Amino acid sequence: MKGILAMTKRTRSADLGNGTYLNPIMFGNYSDPSIFRDGEDYYMLLIDGLVLHSQDLVNWEPLYTLHEQMAKFEVNHPWAPDLVKHGDTYYYYAFANTEKHLLFVMTTKDIKNGPWTDPIIMGVADDTPEGDELIDPALVFDLAGKPWLFMSKNCMYPLSDDCTEIIGPFKQVADDPPIPDEYDIEGVYTEGPKFCYHNGYYYLMVAAGGTLGPATAHGVFAYRAKDIHGPWELSPYNPISHTDSSRETWWTKGHASFIDTPDGEWYILYHGILKGYLEQGRMLLMEPIEWTDDGWFRIPEGVRPDMPLPMPKNGKKVTHGYPLSVDLTNPGLPLAWQDSNVIEQNERLSFTPEGMKLRAEGEDLNTTDPILYSAGFENFEVVAEMKVGAGAGGGLTMYTTKDACCGIALKDGSIRVFDQHKPLLKKKFNTRDWPSDSIFFKLRYYDHSVSHWYSADGENWTKLNICAYVAVYCAHANYHTWLRPGVFAYGDGEIIVKSFEIKEIEGPKF
Repeated sequence: MKGILAMTKRTRSADLGNGTYLNPIMFGNYSDPSIFRDGEDYYMLLIDGLVLHSQDLVNWEPLYTLHEQMAKFEVNHPWAPDLVKHGDTYYYYAFANTEKHLLFVMTTKDIKNGPWTDPIIMGVADDTPEGDELIDPALVFDLAGKPWLFMSKNCMYPLSDDCTEIIGPFKQVADDPPIPDEYDIEGVYTEGPKFCYHNGYYYLMVAAGGTLGPATAHGVFAYRAKDIHGPWELSPYNPISHTDSSRETWWTKGHASFIDTPDGEWYILYHGILKGYLEQGRMLLMEPIEWTDDGWFRIPEGVRPDMPLPMPKNGKKVTHGYPLSVDLTNPGLPLAWQDSNVIEQNERLSFTPEGMKLRAEGEDLNTTDPILYSAGFENFEVVAEMKVGAGAGGGLTMYTTKDACCGIALKDGSIRVFDQHKPLLKKKFNTRDWPSDSIFFKLRYYDHSVSHWYSADGENWTKLNICAYVAVYCAHANYHTWLRPGVFAYGDGEIIVKSFEIKEIEGPKF
């Protein structure tokens, strides 16, 4: 059995401590980044409304999530946000992947602390004449100072002066980037526009090729123009970033954002999938870019996202990531456990001196809603101590979706294992009797496999020899889901989660 690494207090940081960093910047599903600099401070918004802060671009402090506020207005599950500052106001634009397919904007005067306005609905996402839905909004101003909302397919809408209302039909200002035939892609899907203005040009980056397709699908492509209305010319250095083979470490790289530093360095941040680890989500990566003599930008020759790279100059380190153990006696759900269904979860939660009390619902792991945590490591184990009330079932899970999850639970004096890819386990099969309502559970995730363990004291462990091969869960992955550990309660009654801790497992590195 692989050993536990020396205990770190936070989830993985890319900072190697020697003046270099090693991607990913964030381990897990931290996709569709939008980033801007405000003096020496960087702020980033990711898919699902998570806001983070940094002072060196490598160590990122999660500040808060806008899940709950968005869910009240049915604009949860947002894709590809755009975070910009105009004057003294910060704007957050996104497309909500719900049945209504709404475009919305939120604003704040204080990005560090909020509050944000309630979502302002800008309308339903239009389709192009070819049937492509316009998603991934980005705010940009033309030379006259008029705001436009740039969308996928290189289309844009005129906006009101306060940047919150679409006031006319969209128009397309550039074609899709050409994609070589040797690239196997999911589809062209030009999306994720991001801008910078540099030396008299607007520079536009888009993603194309499909974010969940083959390893070679997604790529970063660039254009430039003197005016946002065009004409736009394609970069001779395209693709700016791309995976040429599934043998590479990082797959389907795309959705890049520009950022510069106070010292004049430039970078792009984008997401990619760790080779073979789709179940771990689209991870946040960063590479430097350089400006060329002919007025374009590119990743410097010899730079790869899988090699140690120099840290940005003169940055300051903030507290990175999430804690690995959680105090469950304090009121309020810790940030790393806040998911897009947080409103429903809060109704089932309360906090006591013993720990977090979770009211049971559903008949099993497949029909309840778990409370999920961001693990932040390639290989790890998670341990929880629980007290399971009469009539309730309580357990520990590795969860992607209701159709792709596994776990171990105690109910009515019996320990059992769940794996949604093994229907026989839905029956009372391979169970163990347990004489107490208190128990420790442990799940070990190593090289795509999850093993299930239980203990009376948290020191002496018994393994149930029913392991789940969770690489197959990637077939159920989508833009908002990835494999995460968590706790769940089903049946009647309630459980108390007394402790919850994650530890990295020593093993092969990416």
